[in-house]
Amino acid sequence: MAKGLIKISGAREHNLKNLSLEIPRDQLVVITGPSGSGKSSLAFDTLFAEGQRKYVETLSSYARQFLDQLQKPDIDHIEGLSPAIAIEQRSSGGNPRSTIATTTEIYDYLRLLFANVGQAHCPESGEPISSLTTSDIIEQLLGLPEDTRVMLLAPVVENQKGEFRDVLEKLAREGFVRARIDGELTELEANARVPLDGKKKHSIEVVVDRLVVSDKARGRLADSVETCLKWGEGTIVALHQTPDLERTQWRESRLSNRLTSPATGRSYDPMTPKHFSFNSPYGACPACSGLGQRPVFDEGLMVGDP
Repeated sequence: MAKGLIKISGAREHNLKNLSLEIPRDQLVVITGPSGSGKSSLAFDTLFAEGQRKYVETLSSYARQFLDQLQKPDIDHIEGLSPAIAIEQRSSGGNPRSTIATTTEIYDYLRLLFANVGQAHCPESGEPISSLTTSDIIEQLLGLPEDTRVMLLAPVVENQKGEFRDVLEKLAREGFVRARIDGELTELEANARVPLDGKKKHSIEVVVDRLVVSDKARGRLADSVETCLKWGEGTIVALHQTPDLERTQWRESRLSNRLTSPATGRSYDPMTPKHFSFNSPYGACPACSGLGQRPVFDEGLMVGDP
């Protein structure tokens, strides 16, 4: 079989005269010609009929009884054909929410397919984004070189304006003793206030644990990771210092059980069918609101002084 081609030999359906040709697959192909030249005979009565007939043959006898059985077209041979869908030419009301997918009733199935097996990409960098399970995070940290020093932080405030006195007081009451505030480690005390300018943006990451990587630390690391994910709403900031680094040098990585872009660090909600619906604000294009049309003011149509 010729790869990437639909090969037709000896098509004689209706007014086709022993037609043989090759049609490229996975491309937009236009069949054109004068009236009566056999366009519909080729597209509908040959290609669609044979594709549908072969697909129905793969179903069980029980399923076949509910489907229309098409006759085999008058043809010598056809190969490279997939299950087919045909949409006949007809007048419509011009509803912008009517698409090929809605007309063929595969729209909801496509939404489910993309939501469950689709690969999300960062809208800014274009890189694939993925999420980690708790076990993945633990194994990734344990995979660091032996005797690596690790500091686990949970981001509770990220680049927001405010003094955050209530946040810092709550962390101190919960027993946390340190936090990284705007990149600087700060001691937390129940009765002491950390002065923050309410007009500036701040980031607060509470220090959950400091430990040294080893097999014996697995249990403690697992508990700390769970705590970080809870306080950081699914995100962990891991500072690690391998034995070959100086005591003041730390490498930083962000780990998350949410969909996270490795380039920007932004997290995204899990994909659901609503993200692929043009009727939902989660999936509709912000420019056209999911209609595929955008009204534009045309100055040339303005009527001047009558």
